[in-house]
Parts: sequence; C-alpha cells; structure tokens
Amino acid sequence: MLASARMSWNLKTVGRVRWWVEGTPPRTLQKLMQDPDAVLQGPGSVARGPAGRKHFYRLESETGHPAILVKIFNIQGWASRARYWMRPSKARHEAEIARALVSRGFDVSVPIAVGEERRWGVLARSFSIIPELRARDLLAILRDPETTDAERRAIAENFGSFARKLHDAGINQDDFSPNNFLLDDKGRYVLIDFERCEVGSPLGERRWTLIAKLHRHKMRLTYSNRLRFLRAYLGENTTSQELRDAWTKIEPIFYALRRRDARRAGEGAFEAGRNIHHDGDMWTVHARRDEPVKRIMFENNDAACTAWRRSHQIERLALPALKGVRMGPDWVEYQRPDIDGEPNPIEIERNLKRCKRFGEFVSEPQWGVLGGLTVLTNPHGYQPNTDEDDV
Repeated sequence: MLASARMSWNLKTVGRVRWWVEGTPPRTLQKLMQDPDAVLQGPGSVARGPAGRKHFYRLESETGHPAILVKIFNIQGWASRARYWMRPSKARHEAEIARALVSRGFDVSVPIAVGEERRWGVLARSFSIIPELRARDLLAILRDPETTDAERRAIAENFGSFARKLHDAGINQDDFSPNNFLLDDKGRYVLIDFERCEVGSPLGERRWTLIAKLHRHKMRLTYSNRLRFLRAYLGENTTSQELRDAWTKIEPIFYALRRRDARRAGEGAFEAGRNIHHDGDMWTVHARRDEPVKRIMFENNDAACTAWRRSHQIERLALPALKGVRMGPDWVEYQRPDIDGEPNPIEIERNLKRCKRFGEFVSEPQWGVLGGLTVLTNPHGYQPNTDEDDV
C-alpha cells in the first residue's frame, strides 16, 4: 500500500497512548490500539527480533487486509525522554517525512497509524504501524545467490539513476543503506525507514558521503557494477575523468567510514545484543554458533579478549579472514577453513593490499580457503588501525 500525499489523520486517545490514524483502521489495528502489549504477545504476532531501543513485530490481519508491521521506539532514561518534551516522537517524525517524500513524487511506505505513549506528559515510547508490502529489500536481492548477473547490472544502473533523483530532490537519508529500499513486484523502488531522514534543498557535497555509506555494505556487486552505479548516478554522458574525479571524493570517506565501523565493533565486542550473546564466561555470535570451528588457545584472558575484539573489527572492515564464532576464558573459536583447496596466489596479493590499507600484521599472515575464497586464517595476528577520521 503506497499512500497518497493528501491523506489526513484522525486523532484518538486510548489510555496513555495518543494515536494518529489514517482513515478507518482495520479491525486488527483497532485491537492493537486498545491494548498494544496484549495483542503483540498474542496469537498472530511474530517478533522480528529486538534491536536495542527498537522492537519489530509482524501482525497478521483479518482476511482481505495485508499483515501490518509494528515498529516500537522505546525511550530509555529521563535524559532521553526530556529531549522529546516539546518534540514529536521518532514515529511521528518518520510519518511526516514519508508524507513529504510522497509529495515529491516518490513511492513510500507510509504509516497508517502512529502512536505516542506519554506518562505524566513525558514520552515513554512511540509506535509506527505500516502495512506489509509485496516487496524485498535491495540488500537481500543482491545477496541472493539466485540473482543473475544481468539482474545485478540492471539494479546497479537503475538504482544509480534513482539515487540521483533522491539527492537532487533534497532527500538526505543519513542511513543510506540498500536495506532501506524495497523493490516491489512492479519494479518500483519504495523508500522505508525515515528515522534519520531530512528533506530540504538539493544535496551538494553531502551526496558523496551518502554514496560512500552505500558502498560500504556487502552488496556482492563487482567493481564493474559499482562503476555502472556511479555512471548512472552522474549521467549517461559522464566521461572517464569525471568518474575518477567523483571517486576521489568518495574513496577517503568510504575508508573513514569503514574505520569508524570497525572502531564501534571493537567497542561493542563485549556487549550483549541482537548479534552477540553472553553465556557465563563465554561469548557467542548468534548467526555462526552452529558453524564448524577451530579453536585457538591464548596465553591468558587478556590475549583472548584482544583476539575476539580484533575479529569483530576485521569483519566490519570487510577484510577476507576467518570470523570469530565463540570466545572463552583463554581461547577463541573461529570458522573452520575448508580441508581441501589451495589459497590463490593472486587473491593473496590482493588481500594483502586490502589488509595493509587498514592496519598491519603483527605476525606472519597465514592463508587458507573458506567457501572457495582465500582468507586469512590467523586474524589474531592482524592489528586494525581504527584511528578516528572526520566523516
């Protein structure tokens, strides 16, 4: 369901929650408005996984209506709540931005309802209710092994042109990520997630930062397809020199972002969350806990902690290395490399250049094969450089 720019809100207060609703809400939404917690914990509701201060749910609707997606913004601590004393919540901000984008001619998934729960006038949490679309996010499509080379080329070109239209229209989506764009069954790009989005004048130099943010994601696009994206973004008649000039603006920002991501990954390597789980004296990465592993012993806990932290930093730098799976008092378990297969000398040379761009080896690098790719098998012997850069 893509919204019209002329829709109007109806206001309704239920308990502590004030709701802004578009039109007549479906029966499922009416029940949600009456008692959000009971409905989201009841039958037909599936949690999409807590992510820090945000929680996501998919709620089955009655026959003839699409399922609805519920995003909850929790406001933790009085200092954070005080910031919203005279400001709209993140949910309302998203809805207002969505309408502004619709008015500029873009396809947008607009909330059909927004709620704010306040206690003694202080915002505690807010709700954004969006109908589910028959669409997939761009990152999932690009990472899908069944996506053909021709489809990847088409996406690179089409999305490059689309991104240029966004930026020329003054749409500054700070989280400019491929998973914040859907491709529907009609081939249209649909924008989602406007929590960190502003609408204003056409973007100037800021556009290069957004493109750098986009390219730091693991989209499984070849170098040629990334050039296709950039050429489509700049225009059909772009010369080779103009392409090089654009990349000289993007490249330093790209590497600074990678280092920032690695620095944050190191800081969060011992914080339980949606990705990392703490169990007694052991840390585990959820997504890899069932993978075959090899265990490396260290002299003491400090050395094991350093290796575990480096593993997370190397992963965020997108360097070719075995990833950490689990950490104990004096050991770290990494992905187990393939038994068969010889490292490719050409890939080793390329990987060395990539690694030296972001840090240095404190011991002789060792190489193996994982999933057919040449990777570093002793990542604990690599020291990333995560010095802070302006982004």
